[in-house]
Amino acid sequence: MNPSAHVTSIEGMADFQAALLTFTEKAKDALTSVELELRRLVDWIAEQAKHWQAEIRLAENAVFEAKTELARKKMMRIGDRKPDTTDEEKNLRRAQAWLEHAEEKLAKTRHWQTAFPDAMLDYEGPARQLQFLLDAQVPQMSASLTQKIEALERYQGGH
Repeated sequence: MNPSAHVTSIEGMADFQAALLTFTEKAKDALTSVELELRRLVDWIAEQAKHWQAEIRLAENAVFEAKTELARKKMMRIGDRKPDTTDEEKNLRRAQAWLEHAEEKLAKTRHWQTAFPDAMLDYEGPARQLQFLLDAQVPQMSASLTQKIEALERYQGGH
């Protein structure tokens, strides 16, 4: 049994081939861009960890200074009255909130330092498959289309 095809437009096959090659180039560019962005993101996360560690040190110093100032103020006596420590207590709460915020951010950053490589692995497998398809299989498909287009053109020319 001879296989048969109903080809209505050789030009349509050539257009498809051109679109396939255009898609291939755009997909390769996209894969390269994503790879660069992933590397930048890994670097950014590492920078964030350093940033929040530095913020924690600064906040710890601020908490220490606020506690020291509050304790100093509480020791002061103005006659028989206790001194007003409202400002020092506000400063301490503010410094403690800053420290808590920085510690939360560092914890989240550390989470992403461990979770992101796993997420990258989930991406890299399919990305490698697509890269293989684009590098090896699409050129084979294009060559096969070229052969078929040429054969159909020869066939048309003979009839």
